[in-house]
Amino acid sequence: MIGLKRHWFGYLIVGVSLVCILGWVYWGYILFFSQTGYPYIWARGELGDFLGGGLGGIAVVIVIYTLWLQICQLTEQRNETFEAGVFRMFDVLQPEVQNLSARIISKLIINKLVKEDDESFDKMLHKYHERGDKTVFLRAMQKEPYCEAIQLKKYDDEELVSAIDRFENIMQLLCASLKKISDHTDDDFAKAIEATEIYQTYKKCFN
Repeated sequence: MIGLKRHWFGYLIVGVSLVCILGWVYWGYILFFSQTGYPYIWARGELGDFLGGGLGGIAVVIVIYTLWLQICQLTEQRNETFEAGVFRMFDVLQPEVQNLSARIISKLIINKLVKEDDESFDKMLHKYHERGDKTVFLRAMQKEPYCEAIQLKKYDDEELVSAIDRFENIMQLLCASLKKISDHTDDDFAKAIEATEIYQTYKKCFN
């Protein structure tokens, strides 16, 4: 959307500049060559001063617009670089978060903080390893019993505490980066990350 607006704004600047140039040249023709011009003889060089001064002023406007375009392009490149960095970070951290979700579910069941439902841990583990469903434990965490157990924080298992803390710390880092993207760029990229199972799990279980 921002690029589209700048695209049309560029056409407007160019169009207005051309109109000003043609208008200035036409006005010069009336002054210096038309019979309706001023009835006195122009000194040598006044035509050049007239055209040079007017067209030079218009050229300054075009130069300023060009500089503005370059600044916008540099800003876009910086934002794209930042988005690429956030995506790489998300891609690197995603497997770790998925593994932590499996550990959290396992420890919640082992410590009898949650009762297994129709989809037992073994079934989820089979989907995770054999079927490649890496979000199965994330979806389980979003279920009310698991989510409530995480939020209550009534557990003594150090490994469970560590897994939950690591999950939350990783997601806090990711969310801080997404906020920077939303503040400075078009937020479509941030919305795409927020639509993932990882983010939805964090939002429901920790926020």
